Amino acid sequence: MGALEEVIDLAEAVARRRSLRLWDVELGGQPGRTIVRVFVDGEEGAVDLDTVALVSNEISRGLDLRDPIPGRYTLEVSSPGLERTLRRPDHFARSVGRTVVVKTREKLVGDSHRIDGVIVGAEEAVVVIAAADREVDVPYDSIRSARTVFEWS
Repeated sequence: MGALEEVIDLAEAVARRRSLRLWDVELGGQPGRTIVRVFVDGEEGAVDLDTVALVSNEISRGLDLRDPIPGRYTLEVSSPGLERTLRRPDHFARSVGRTVVVKTREKLVGDSHRIDGVIVGAEEAVVVIAAADREVDVPYDSIRSARTVFEWS
């Protein structure tokens, strides 16, 4: 099991114990100075700072015991925020009804790699986005990046 998988395993266990959902885990930085980013989400979508601190302490203790990351690391735990990065099919499924910006590897709508719209469905292989004048089926494997867009009301 690699470092990322071990961190995901640990973070999922901690999130479950706290009745939270693990949104995502990122490993970045440079060799010997890794940045571990863990994003947790509440059932209602909000996670308070006290909960983030508890989750951070618990994950930190687990990382110290398991020691999956060579060298030094910095742990950052937070909510995925209002404008969330969407990477996996379950991210899209949890975001049905939300406005998104999706950038694709190939041009799917006219001469653009960008699709702005609302997620109306998330199926096994595609996300369905209601764009300005039509619905677009976007295969997950053609998505370069995607994020939700917070709309001020």
